Amino acid sequence: MKSYFLRHSSRLLATVPAYIVLPTLPCLLLASTSSLAATATTVTGSQPVDAKHVAAGRTRTLSTQHHPKAIAHKGEAEQIRVTRSRAQRHLSTPGTVNVISGKELRSLHLESPKDIAAFTPGVTATNAVSGSAPIFSIRGVGLDDYVGTNMGGIGIYLDGVFAPFPVFYTGQMLDIDSVATEKGPQGFDMGRSTTGGSINIQSVKPSDKFGGYAEWGYSSYNTNRGRFAINTPITSKISNRLAFNYVNGDGWQKDINTGKRYGAQDLLAIRNLTKFEVDDTSSVLLNLHYTRDKGTSTSPQDLGPVSKGDTGLHPAANAVSAGNTSGQRNENGGGLSVNYTKEFNFGTFSSTTAIDFYRRDDTDNYDGSALHISDYRWNDTAIVQSHDMHLRMKLAKIFHLTVGVFESYDKIDGDYTSLRLQSSSAINLNNHFSQQNLSTGVYVNTVTNITKKLDFIASGRFSYDERGFNGGSRYSAIASDSPRLFAPYYAQVGDALTGVNARHEYHRFTGRVGLRYKIAPDTYAYGTISNGYKAGSYFAAPVLAAGALDYVKPENLIAYEIGIKSSLFHNKLMVEGSLFDYEYHNRQTLFFAPITPTANSLTLGTIPRARTRGGELSTTLHNLVPNLDLRGSFAYLDARAKSPVNYINGLSLDPPVTRNSSLPFSPRFSWSAVTRYNINVDRYRVTLQASYTWKDNMWAALGDNNAKTSKISSLGLRMEFGPQTGKWNAAVYVDNLQNRKGNTYSFTGSDNNRIQYIQSPRWIGCELHYNF
Repeated sequence: MKSYFLRHSSRLLATVPAYIVLPTLPCLLLASTSSLAATATTVTGSQPVDAKHVAAGRTRTLSTQHHPKAIAHKGEAEQIRVTRSRAQRHLSTPGTVNVISGKELRSLHLESPKDIAAFTPGVTATNAVSGSAPIFSIRGVGLDDYVGTNMGGIGIYLDGVFAPFPVFYTGQMLDIDSVATEKGPQGFDMGRSTTGGSINIQSVKPSDKFGGYAEWGYSSYNTNRGRFAINTPITSKISNRLAFNYVNGDGWQKDINTGKRYGAQDLLAIRNLTKFEVDDTSSVLLNLHYTRDKGTSTSPQDLGPVSKGDTGLHPAANAVSAGNTSGQRNENGGGLSVNYTKEFNFGTFSSTTAIDFYRRDDTDNYDGSALHISDYRWNDTAIVQSHDMHLRMKLAKIFHLTVGVFESYDKIDGDYTSLRLQSSSAINLNNHFSQQNLSTGVYVNTVTNITKKLDFIASGRFSYDERGFNGGSRYSAIASDSPRLFAPYYAQVGDALTGVNARHEYHRFTGRVGLRYKIAPDTYAYGTISNGYKAGSYFAAPVLAAGALDYVKPENLIAYEIGIKSSLFHNKLMVEGSLFDYEYHNRQTLFFAPITPTANSLTLGTIPRARTRGGELSTTLHNLVPNLDLRGSFAYLDARAKSPVNYINGLSLDPPVTRNSSLPFSPRFSWSAVTRYNINVDRYRVTLQASYTWKDNMWAALGDNNAKTSKISSLGLRMEFGPQTGKWNAAVYVDNLQNRKGNTYSFTGSDNNRIQYIQSPRWIGCELHYNF
């Protein structure tokens, strides 16, 4: 198996140089990123703008075919910079798209992809164990695997590059232009096939103007943050943008016995973008980036007796009992990507090639006990190489065509260790493994104008995936009165308890059909039927039960959605609402299974049939009332298993999953609101902001009575002061003003106690920002 993957990976990596020059060859007909294939317009135009193309930060160059009045002679070109809001650009997309601008990210202190869930309807994200393994879901679709080696049902893209594992977007939320969350099955106009949706993060791109900013902030727990970005035109054809972010602070958690702090931050990230204007119609963007994290992982609370090394039944929100466990993060990684863009009279070609590496050696007190029970060490190295190229064409006034191809190869070599207490024996479980994945896909998307106001959308995708895993858990005693594990294993030191050496390959056809109707200028109604596909998975955690390591079959989803989008009063009022119905087959999820009265195991498995129904509504008001901005969202989810599950991978569930059981990470209700008001005084401006988020309780795993989280809410306030020119501003803020102490993730630990993670406490800070 290893030689098979190496042969494929070496072949793929060897083609990288060819990809860079490929756009100049006749085979350009292989791709596109635009879902609607709409041409760019001027700022005052009423036609839809291609969201993904504009989000990439390029300045459109329009030919006479696209804009006959813009060019007088052949060969001349007029550059038009599109400045419409991010939400406006997604207005005509036949699906729900929630956009948060870079300015909103900064004012709301959304520092990582996980943080945007608080202000995006229908999205949840939480950290389980180390902060480098967040669990995402969109409308209840994701993969609740805390290990971090599996790709969920959500595709996360950084400047168009797919990040298959959470570690690859650690620290890279710096100098961001926008974040767009697309709901429902994806993969018909870019990237990999996903069942739940995608999160597209776009950084600020280089321009031909010198400028930038510098910022410093100080906040609770002695937290310092410094960041800057500088844009430098090197020549008339080359421009560069360098962004830097560093944060360092003490931990907000405190050990009740040792006084040691947990949750400390020590994160550095840097990114350099260089844009080369090859000619008037083509450009190359080079992206180099690096991240380093040496913080201290947060520790959960073990709700058990203090005399047994736990935190007690009713601990303070910041109290932990981690003993002498040296919880830490030692992570670093980086990579590069090259994007080539070429404009033609008939469309736009784009090709993005990327390679990334990441290394981590993290220690977590997984179950929050001072005793060495389920302490984890995550030691792995990951590499991913990917390529996506696409051509967007307008072949006729009534027909838009998008064709593309995507391929990626990723590999993780890991050595995960779990320290367990079995009766009087303290044992190590080690899972030394190699996981390798190869994915390819060819996609086509069409938009046909049936009438002046009615469009028919048809998309298709063929995906081929290979998954390989070679590894398993071994047993070694480190402190014991017996060299043998207790019943039911009776294993000798060094014996293999579990093991998998397998490879699976499969292919799927997925598609989407829909109608989009233009009710009025900038007002659309749509309806779509689509199906999504997510590749199979392996569970890489050290486990006692052999069945817990079994292969998990691919997930399939059929999605029905109707919605309406409208932009009124010259983009001052934007409304987006949708209703959806999802039908799952083999939904992948995390299960809790008891092995003995004193031992249990988590494992991945599937629910044969499940269903999610719900609705979302989001509204933005910009300056409809002078100097006042409002943003609000609401989501409802009804996510339930439709097939009972009594056994997973040979493990008996107690209690079993019954029909109509709630699915994990599917809060019934959630909502958020943000208001900003500007007060102009002479040459200065004072900005007042209030924000509030609320999410209903939800389950983190099936079959575990302790896995239900509490309701989570947070109120934030912010005040800014500075000149109306925006040259500089100073701000003070407080997050979680009410100092809520909800548990964001919980489960049953190895000692059968409830284990819980608590939301961050009240956070007060100040910032100084200067633009140059």
